[in-house]
Amino acid sequence: MVRFGILLGIGLIAGCCSTSLTQPARPAPAQLPTTTRGTVEPDITAANLTPSQSPPTRPTQYRRLTAAECRTLAVRNAPLADDLDSHPDNQTSHAHATKKKVEQAHQSRLVRGYAADEMRNQAAGDALELYYKLAAAEGQFDLTASAHGILRTQLATAEKAIKLGAMDRADVERIRRQLLEIESQLAKLEAGIAVINAGLSGHLGLDPADPTPIWPADTLRVLADDPDTDAAVQTALRYRPDLNLLRVLASSESGGELAKAVVSGINPLLATQDPSNPLVAQFVALMAVIKKEPTKSEQKLQHQVAGALVTRERQADAEVRAAIAMVRGNRLSVAARAAEVRNLHGRVAEAEKRLAAGVATAEAELTLARIDLLKARGELLQAVAEFEMSAVKLRKAMGVLVRE
Repeated sequence: MVRFGILLGIGLIAGCCSTSLTQPARPAPAQLPTTTRGTVEPDITAANLTPSQSPPTRPTQYRRLTAAECRTLAVRNAPLADDLDSHPDNQTSHAHATKKKVEQAHQSRLVRGYAADEMRNQAAGDALELYYKLAAAEGQFDLTASAHGILRTQLATAEKAIKLGAMDRADVERIRRQLLEIESQLAKLEAGIAVINAGLSGHLGLDPADPTPIWPADTLRVLADDPDTDAAVQTALRYRPDLNLLRVLASSESGGELAKAVVSGINPLLATQDPSNPLVAQFVALMAVIKKEPTKSEQKLQHQVAGALVTRERQADAEVRAAIAMVRGNRLSVAARAAEVRNLHGRVAEAEKRLAAGVATAEAELTLARIDLLKARGELLQAVAEFEMSAVKLRKAMGVLVRE
């Protein structure tokens, strides 16, 4: 009988192994029909191909929004953050709850509160980035519309001169191509502004059906000095909600389900599987209560949380340093763009003097200088907006957007 049992066990093991090693049948790959090379041509027969004669009309009424208001509304409307703050596990079920239940509720309030603040910090950063993108887009629209007006005037003057028999010294076709390019840019900017408005409405809890667009009321500014790197890193290590969440769990000997949820969120494969038999799980928990010591599973979770904390602190340090490097780089970019704008102001002034002196080619030179100046001002505006966005990313990396 013993021999039969051994043989039966070997047979069952062999059967299990052969079953597990058997590869499932693969379906036949799809077969596409063959064809010859063709041509890729857009079909624009249904489009309105008449170019606009003037820039798109912008609204006259807006909803005024400051950066501080944007941050506040984003924090207030961060998805699911309030649900974490009001989670049922944050409260004890009755007034005569045990000491363990009170401690668990306190830990739940801390852990879920830091998780909620992390969501709010991220939401504020995302909303402020949209805010400064909107400011850049609105400013770019006005500058591009000004360039459109200058070129329209130059084109009308050139066409009138040609009709009177003058030579085409202004290169009419070149001006028309520039106008069409600018009209394309204006259309893209108008669409982009609408998209950013929709994004901000969602982040800030505004009525998405409100047709009145948002106006970013704050002036775009560049800081005079670079941030202090060491101070910024220390601030991040002290205030970042994700780090404080891990610290609460790492300092607790029995994080329980909270620690398991956090570890699973880092990577589901890190979590230890519960015993399949519920009686075994209850027995293990009961023994832990009797001994008043954490189980091996809880000790493992605590060790994993502590390891995650060390890793996240190192990542936070790197994120802050990278954000400061971006702030510095964008500030230097602003300085270079500002110098170019000053040079072009001088070029415009020189062309105006030549026009007043009656130089034949001065009018075309002045138009070109004004267009170049508007383009440079647009590049400067974009550089300042990118500086503001990098400053927001630094504050988000420091974890202070939710605390401001």
